[in-house]
Amino acid sequence: MKLGDTIKADPCMLCGEIERTVVGTVGRGLKPLTTVLCDGCGLVSHDPLPTRAELNAFYASDYRKNYKGILKPKAKHSLRAQRSAALRAVRLKGLIQPGSRVLDIGASSGEFVYMMGKLGFKASGVEPNDGYRQFGTMTYEIEVTNQKLESGAFGTGIFDLITLNHVFEHLADPLDALTCFRQWLAPGGLLFIEVPNIEGVQKQRGNLFHYAHVWNFSPSTLKAALSLAGFEPIDSPQCHGTSLVFKARLEPALTAIENGQDHAAQLRQQLLNEQSPMSYLASGAPVRRRWQRLLRNFDEITTTRRFNNLQAMANATLKDAQQAQRRSLDTLESRVQHTSHQQTLTSQ
Repeated sequence: MKLGDTIKADPCMLCGEIERTVVGTVGRGLKPLTTVLCDGCGLVSHDPLPTRAELNAFYASDYRKNYKGILKPKAKHSLRAQRSAALRAVRLKGLIQPGSRVLDIGASSGEFVYMMGKLGFKASGVEPNDGYRQFGTMTYEIEVTNQKLESGAFGTGIFDLITLNHVFEHLADPLDALTCFRQWLAPGGLLFIEVPNIEGVQKQRGNLFHYAHVWNFSPSTLKAALSLAGFEPIDSPQCHGTSLVFKARLEPALTAIENGQDHAAQLRQQLLNEQSPMSYLASGAPVRRRWQRLLRNFDEITTTRRFNNLQAMANATLKDAQQAQRRSLDTLESRVQHTSHQQTLTSQ
């Protein structure tokens, strides 16, 4: 099997099409991995798809070891997770009421759960990996379980916000999971999902696909999946690309994606013809990535050495994110006031 081959597979979960185009033959670490694109809508996935049992076993013990080479996070990994969690927390806090119940699916080592708790919410998490879950509960003194994503896991109408940050692409059956989330959400509850965006990505072909990423979404295919399960994105500045906040609607969509074949053709062109080694080198990405990694490593070394423990570092990181948000809001308000003043002068 080679790149560009057309094969047949089980019906696509979004559009029902059975024809696929092979867009990848290796995964990270140059391990054999067949990745295919649905010719009907552009959804990218593994072939064959791993079973739920295979994924459960992989995430419980092997995922972190294969992905990071460790069984619990180093200080620099905690800092990266804290910074991401802090930005996410201040971004989402204004969408729900104080004291709301929040569930983080794929909580990793618990940074987001901890920060939402610090902001006054009743936060808990679900994390299948034993090492990271135990590290998070001990380090941050939070509630994170290894509860399976099953309809009876939490009951009905429990949570005001459910979040999945770079988790949805890992699930064996995303539509089945969405059915659970819809049941767990309280009336008016929100669902936050962020996944890597396969559209326009620029990476070495050997690093483009990963066994853990069963699905590779674009904005169109992500919205289509949520639409089929009865969700629609809210109209908010917090929504962009493949980082979206959804609310439940009364009826699921009858069709998954408009212009699906055109979207599939666009992604096929990108993944087969624009993702070659020469294109990657010509983009300048290798040099940029090395330089950015050097800067990041220096910053992480100096930052982690400033704190005696991870909770103190998390508190400082959250405070920085809140201050950055206030500065951003102040800047936006100033711009609005300036524009309004200019319009007033023009009209006089």
